[in-house]
Amino acid sequence: MCPHSSRLHAVSPSRSHRRFVFLPVLAIALCVGTGTSAWGQKTLPPVADRTVDFDNDIRPLFQRFCDSCHGAQKQLSGFRLDREGDALRGGDSGKAFEPGQSAESLLVKYIAGLDPDILMPPEGDLLTDEQVGLVRAWIDQGAKWGRDAPGNQGAASRARHWSYQPLLRPAPPATTNTTWPRNMIDRFVLHKLEAEQITPSPEADRATLLRRVSLDLTGLPPTPEELAAFLADQRPNAYELAVEDLLASPHFGERWGRHWLDLARYADSDGYEKDSPRPHAWRWRQWVIEALNRDLPFDQFTIEQIAGDLLPNARPDQQLATGFHRNTLTNREGGVDAEEFRVAAVVDRVNTIGSVWLGLTVGCAQCHSHKYDALSLREYYGLFAFLNQADEADLPSPLPGDDKAIAPAMVQTAPVRQSHILLRGDFLHPGDPVTPQTPEVLPPLPAATAASPTRLELARWLVHPGHPLTPRVTINRVWQQLFGQGLVTTPDDFGVRGEKPSHPELLDWLAAEFVLPTLELTPPPLPGRPPAYRGPWSLKRMLKVITCSATYRQRSDIRPELLERDPRNAWLARQNRIRVEAEIVRDLALATSGLLVRTVGGPSVRPPQPAGVSELTYAGSARWTESTGPDRYRRGLYTWFQRTSPHPMLMTFDAPESNITCTRRERSNTPLQSLTLLNDPAFFECARALGQMAVPLSSGTATERITALYRQVLSRDPDPVEIGIALKRWGRFQELLTADPGQVDTLLGTTAAEAPAGAVVETDPARKREVATAILFSRLLLNLDEFITRP
Repeated sequence: MCPHSSRLHAVSPSRSHRRFVFLPVLAIALCVGTGTSAWGQKTLPPVADRTVDFDNDIRPLFQRFCDSCHGAQKQLSGFRLDREGDALRGGDSGKAFEPGQSAESLLVKYIAGLDPDILMPPEGDLLTDEQVGLVRAWIDQGAKWGRDAPGNQGAASRARHWSYQPLLRPAPPATTNTTWPRNMIDRFVLHKLEAEQITPSPEADRATLLRRVSLDLTGLPPTPEELAAFLADQRPNAYELAVEDLLASPHFGERWGRHWLDLARYADSDGYEKDSPRPHAWRWRQWVIEALNRDLPFDQFTIEQIAGDLLPNARPDQQLATGFHRNTLTNREGGVDAEEFRVAAVVDRVNTIGSVWLGLTVGCAQCHSHKYDALSLREYYGLFAFLNQADEADLPSPLPGDDKAIAPAMVQTAPVRQSHILLRGDFLHPGDPVTPQTPEVLPPLPAATAASPTRLELARWLVHPGHPLTPRVTINRVWQQLFGQGLVTTPDDFGVRGEKPSHPELLDWLAAEFVLPTLELTPPPLPGRPPAYRGPWSLKRMLKVITCSATYRQRSDIRPELLERDPRNAWLARQNRIRVEAEIVRDLALATSGLLVRTVGGPSVRPPQPAGVSELTYAGSARWTESTGPDRYRRGLYTWFQRTSPHPMLMTFDAPESNITCTRRERSNTPLQSLTLLNDPAFFECARALGQMAVPLSSGTATERITALYRQVLSRDPDPVEIGIALKRWGRFQELLTADPGQVDTLLGTTAAEAPAGAVVETDPARKREVATAILFSRLLLNLDEFITRP
C-alpha cells in the first residue's frame, strides 16, 4: 500500500492523546476489578453464535491488534498474548480473562471500548463488534488455544491461512431473486445480500453508466456526441458494445498503464539527493501501454518484466520489459559505496515483487524472520538470490532522429554472484550462503527447474496456474479499481494480519476465471474488428466480465438504512463514488475544454507549474522548462515526475511519491484541492477555453448555454432545480461584469496571444460579456465535486 494510504474508518478525535494512558490504567484496572458504573453506558457486543476456531478466528485478531504491545518483542505491563501460558497467566497485576467468563473479562471490556479513557489497541483500527463477539465466544467456549500448542509458534496455522490454499473454482450459489443477476458475479453478491435481507440498488441511468465505465476504462469522459449516440442506441446490448469500444480504445493502455506505474514505482528521475533525470525511462512506460492495449496475457506480461532478457531468443521489446526493475532509486552521489546501493536496489525489487504479485509484506523478513507470516529470514534471501544475479544495462534502441537513444533494461550476471543472508539486513555482514528458493508455505518450483534457478523460473512460478496468491492478488486489485476498494481491503497484505475477503467465494471464482476462463462473453467481436485476445490471464476479458455485471451497474446513492449495518459498503448493495486520480483530474479538465492532445505514447512532458518548485530539490539541479505546443496539453500520465519535487498539482490530489510500490492510492478531500481547481492557471485556462466553446455550442439563451455546459462537463442535463440555481448564478455573473467591464478583458485575454490556440478574439462588447459569463460559469462547474468523481 502507498506509504500515505489508509483505510476508510472512523476514529475518535481524542484517541491520539489516550494512547499514553492505556497501559498504566490497564495495570491498575487489573488490580481493582470491575464495576458496571465505571464502564459508562455502552454495552458489551453479543457473543458470536457459532463455534470459534482459535487459529482461524482469534489468532489473526491478536496478531493484528495486540502483538505490537503484547507479543514476542514487547510485553507492556508484563502481559503477553501470543502464547497460551503467558496469556492465561495475565500481566503484572493479574489475569486479563478467565476461560468461560467473557462478560467479566477486562480484556473484552477494553477491546470493546467500554471505558472512554482506555482504548485497546491504543492506535489504529478498533475491533468491530463482530470481532469482539468472536473473542467473547472463544473465552466462553473455554479459551482453547490452537493446534500449535504448547509452543504456539503458529507455523502450522499460518500455513493454513486462507490465501495460501489452492485456488479452486467455487460453484455460484443459488439465489431467490433469479432476474437480477446478469452473470456469475451477481449470484455471489446477491446470495450475501439475501442472507442479510437486503436488496441491491437499482441500475444507474444510462448517462451515468457511460460516464462511469468511460472513466474506469480510459480515464476520459464521453463526449456529448458519444453520449447522445449511446442514449439513442436502443439495441439490448448497447452497453456491452460500448464496453467493447472502450476496451479497444488506445487510451485503455494509458488508463490501466497508470495503475501499473504505481505498482512499479515509476519516475523520471533517480531519487536520493542528486535526483538525476532519467531521460529514457519513458521507453518502459511505452512498453506497458502497448502491452496493455494489445491485451498481452498477464502471465506473459509478468514473465517479460521480471525476466524478459532470459527468454529464448529474446526480442528487443522483451528485453525492454525488464525496465520494470530499473524503477528503483539510484544514488549517483560522489563517494557512495556502489555495492551498498546495488544491494538496496535488489532488496527493493524483492519487496516490490512481494507486494505486487504475492500481496505479502515480505520486506518485514529482511532483518529477521517475519513476525506474523510464514516467511523466514532464509526464505527472504532465497528470493533475494533470484534477483541478485541481474545487473542494470542500457540497450541500444534508436528512435527516429536519435540514433543513440537507449532503453533501460536488465541482464543476467556472469559468473554467478554468490548470495548470502545479510545479518540484520546489513550488506557488510553477510551470513550463511543461500541459493534461489521460494517460500515453503507456497507451492514449490516445478520439478524440472534447473539446479540453479534464475529470474525466469521465478517469473514462471509466480504465474503458474496452481499459484494461490498471484491470481487472487491481481484480480483483487482489478476489483479495487472498479469499486474503490478490493474484496480484500488490504491489497498488499494477504497475510495473517491482512483483512479477510468480504466475499471469499467470489474472489476465488474471479481468480479462477482469470487463470482459466469458462464464462462465455457476449457480444462477439464487432464486424471489421480483429478478434481481441480473450484467453487465460486476459485483463480485458475480466474487465468486461466485471463491468457488465449487475453489481457494477448499480446506482451509487448512499442508502441511509445501510449506513449503520454496512458503512463501508462491503456487502456491495450499491456502487461507490470514487474521486478520480490526480492525473485524471487534469485530464478531465483538458478533455472537457477541448484542449487535450490525445497523442498516445512518447517522452515525458512538462506542463505549467508554479515557478521555483523544481529548485526545491535537495541538489537544486532540476530545471522545469515548460513544454510548448501540443506537449503542453498531454495527459497527466506523461507529466515528468521528479522524485524530490513532483508536480504540485499531482501531489495535491494524492499521487504517490514513487519511492516504493503503491498498491492503493489515498483519496483525501482538502480545501487546497478546491482552490487548485478554482485558481490554478492551468485549470483557469481550461475554463476559459470551455467558456469560449460554449457560446457557439448553443443558441443565445442562457438556459441553452447552461445545458450545453452541463453536457460537456458532467455528461448529463441539469434538472429543473439546477437550472433555476444556475440561471441565478449566470445573472449574477453578468451583473458583476456589467459593473466592472475591465474584468471581461481579463477573463477573455485581449490579444490573440493570450487566447487559447485557435480561439477567435471577440470584439463585440455584448458578446464578450456573454463569453466571460460562460467562463465564470465554467469555473464553477469545473469546481464541482461531481466533476472529479467517478459516479
